[in-house]
Amino acid sequence: MVLKEQQQLRKIQKGDIISFERLFHRFHPGLSSYAESLVGKREIAEEVVQDVFYNIWKNRETLRINRSWQSYLYRSVYNNSMMYFRKMRREYPMDERTSLDHDFDPADPSQLMQLNEVSELISKTLEELPERTREIFRLNRHEGLKYREIADRLSISVKTVEANMGKALKALRNSLEKYEQE
Repeated sequence: MVLKEQQQLRKIQKGDIISFERLFHRFHPGLSSYAESLVGKREIAEEVVQDVFYNIWKNRETLRINRSWQSYLYRSVYNNSMMYFRKMRREYPMDERTSLDHDFDPADPSQLMQLNEVSELISKTLEELPERTREIFRLNRHEGLKYREIADRLSISVKTVEANMGKALKALRNSLEKYEQE
């Protein structure tokens, strides 16, 4: 790490927001492009990059960097992108991801009836969840809030959001598995 970067790191560690903003504006465009090349979607890439900068600011007082900012930031984006893929694999097993690609013919009464049955099953399963879990699921899936945004809105930790989303998704998977076996 060159002297100028070491000075910038020390300023950020002391809470200098201007130094942090300079770092953000210097690297954000390149990191966003890199993240998009890894994850394939602009919105997800932006979230990955935002998380990297959020974590730098959040952990600024204990942050230790032994290499250049560029090396550190690009490695962080890579790691966060891989975490995103692991999370997607856990939340949506391959069977569920591929089943979403089937063609749906709204003119086919049997498909329409099956869609209604599945919709009712999902609604019933969600109604049976604890209120907090149901609320977290709704905020994420219906309002499109990110886990961090939900945590902030409900004054809970991101880990609590993740755990509740895991419970909701597991309940839905179990209900759908039972439905498919019938």
